[in-house]
Amino acid sequence: MSKNRIVPRLGKNTLLSFWEHKGWCQGRDYVVIGAGFVGLSAALECRQKFPDASITIVDHSPLCGGGSTKNAGFACFGSPSELLDDWCTLGPEKTVELVAERYNGLLNLRKHYKDSEIGYEPSGSIELFTSDNSELEYKVSKFLPTLNEALEGVFGCDVFHIVASANGVMGATSVIASPLEGILDTSKLYRVMLQRALTNGIDIVNGCKIESIEEVSGGYRLDFDYGYFEAREVMIAANAFAADLLPELDVVPQINRVLVTQELDNIKFQGSCHYDRGYVYLRRLENRLLIGGGRQWGDGVSEEVQQKLQNFLSTHIKGAENAEFEYNWIGHLGVGVSRDPIVKTIKPGLHVGVRMGGMGVAIGAVIGAKLARLTE
Repeated sequence: MSKNRIVPRLGKNTLLSFWEHKGWCQGRDYVVIGAGFVGLSAALECRQKFPDASITIVDHSPLCGGGSTKNAGFACFGSPSELLDDWCTLGPEKTVELVAERYNGLLNLRKHYKDSEIGYEPSGSIELFTSDNSELEYKVSKFLPTLNEALEGVFGCDVFHIVASANGVMGATSVIASPLEGILDTSKLYRVMLQRALTNGIDIVNGCKIESIEEVSGGYRLDFDYGYFEAREVMIAANAFAADLLPELDVVPQINRVLVTQELDNIKFQGSCHYDRGYVYLRRLENRLLIGGGRQWGDGVSEEVQQKLQNFLSTHIKGAENAEFEYNWIGHLGVGVSRDPIVKTIKPGLHVGVRMGGMGVAIGAVIGAKLARLTE
């Protein structure tokens, strides 16, 4: 007696039901690869342009956010030593353009979302120098008047000031303060953006890594391990990992280690702090301290980098001398030869907006909107 047997469909979609393929994957107008700040912003801008279009955001992460929810929550536009680097590599005009884009991006973010919605605090920031980077300290002190003058058209004032000291900081040979930077709550920012996307009828599919993009009749086919999407146009907002799909792009993932202490008593330090061209960054996080970066010291996954970050915190922040660490994660920056973002059309219907260079909070929404404006 023969038994009934299930004959699987050949090829892709063997794990998807008819409803899953039809409802989420088939015949999409726009697919955005990457569900971070750039991807969400691109989808929202696309919705404004095309109210009736079908829009789907796809991300490999099992949780929402992609790389954006690994972000440390700095609302910044660049420390003086970091901008000195840009000045030397990009030139004065391009450096000013980058700062203006970042600062205007932060203002635009706060225009679209209430400070309370995103946990924004206008805390100001400092860059500290120590005896370990005295040569850089000297160069920046000479450069500061030129930098302030160049940025006056952006801020309307001198944005950086040398100050005698900073509350809660130890062992600094000099400190430069900026009152116009801030900090925010990454999860709050992401949640409010995510909710706005869902409210606007944008589908979000997580845990789905796009493996290849193939041009087909009427658009593109995007393969993942158990199915494929069909899209008339595609926007790639995968930042650090965009070159996995388009190897010709000048963007590579740069690992950054991030550590968060247990709750601490008697922390005097407030706001945020940058060190050594922005390669080390730290901030107050409720009753904890967050420190991250260290890629100038080596691979972010190494124990050496982690130990140096811990030592820096205990050496330079009062109240953190014997801090224990409760959170420890890795994030990926999208960097390249140049610091400026890549926003362009690769071919008709295929567009990219990547290489945030660690400035995703400041420019993510701006780059996402620019990316969406490339669509037709």
